[in-house]
Amino acid sequence: MKTKILTLACASLIFTACFDDKNTQVKELPPQPVSVMTMQSADLPLEFTYPARLSTQLDVIIKPKVSGEIKQKYFISGQAVKKGDKLFLIEPDKYQANVNIAYGEALVARANFDDAEKNFKRDSILIEKKAISQKEFDASLAKFNSSKANLESARAKLANARLDLKYTMVSAPFDGILGDALMDIGDYVNASNTELVRITNINPIFADFYISDVDKINMNKNIKDGNWQLENIQVQANVGGELYNGKLYFIDSVIDTHSGGVKAKAIFDNNASNLMPGSFANVHVGGFVQKDGFEIPQIALLQGDNTTYVYTLVDGKVVKNNVNVIYQTADTAIINQGLKNGDKVILNNFKKIRPGSSVSIMENK
Repeated sequence: MKTKILTLACASLIFTACFDDKNTQVKELPPQPVSVMTMQSADLPLEFTYPARLSTQLDVIIKPKVSGEIKQKYFISGQAVKKGDKLFLIEPDKYQANVNIAYGEALVARANFDDAEKNFKRDSILIEKKAISQKEFDASLAKFNSSKANLESARAKLANARLDLKYTMVSAPFDGILGDALMDIGDYVNASNTELVRITNINPIFADFYISDVDKINMNKNIKDGNWQLENIQVQANVGGELYNGKLYFIDSVIDTHSGGVKAKAIFDNNASNLMPGSFANVHVGGFVQKDGFEIPQIALLQGDNTTYVYTLVDGKVVKNNVNVIYQTADTAIINQGLKNGDKVILNNFKKIRPGSSVSIMENK
């Protein structure tokens, strides 16, 4: 009886072992084919892209400084002008007459002053000799002071009249392109009120944009920590598919409360007048360099619970490497921690592999 039980037990063990071997063979998958990229560190250029709008710093509506009827118009709409070019002439005869009147009044005031001054000097001598009374001397002094004040007032009136006469000729305040004339010959205009014409300087032209607060903080930190080098900053504007080279003109030191970003401005030569204020553009800011970084395609970057990682191939097995992404675009990511030269980063077949899986190289990149 004992012999029969022992025989059954041995048979059971043999059967179980055979079943386990068969089951293991079913679960064990063949090495999965993957593509890999062999890592080699390099100094990698970084570029940041921001939406922008083109603008100009000189864009004004010209208004007259004197009132009157427009007698001449010297331009056509859309004309390019230089600073000082004539635009309008406003009733100069009237203001020339005012100058003539003020000039005559100034001559009278000067004559009165000269007479009062002569009498005052004489009376100053006579009062010392007691040849005139104190009352007479005081009257002479008062007349002298009054005539002096009248002369100064007349001179100021003449200067103002001459200035008004000068303002009858409306000139371009700077180089620019004129808009459509808002007033014409025969129209009456009011000083500082009537709009005459718009003038815009489009060379140079500016691109206004905002650097995200995250980008600005990262720039400052990585430059300070030595991760990034800042070489000659390069700026390009993409407008309608055309690229224009420019320079960084201004970066604010505070975060704009409305946009949540840091205001910046780039400047571009616009000699050919191809760029127009109000146009939209994408501004590319370069000149940053990541030292000893590793560049991988975005498809190789994987996300876990609060971790970013890649799969690498080590001795035919998949290994998980946590990495730090210091910069990324829609297509690539730059790693500064978690990889070393010679690492083989897996690029595909992620649904069929996990850490410890056997894999075979399908294609080297």
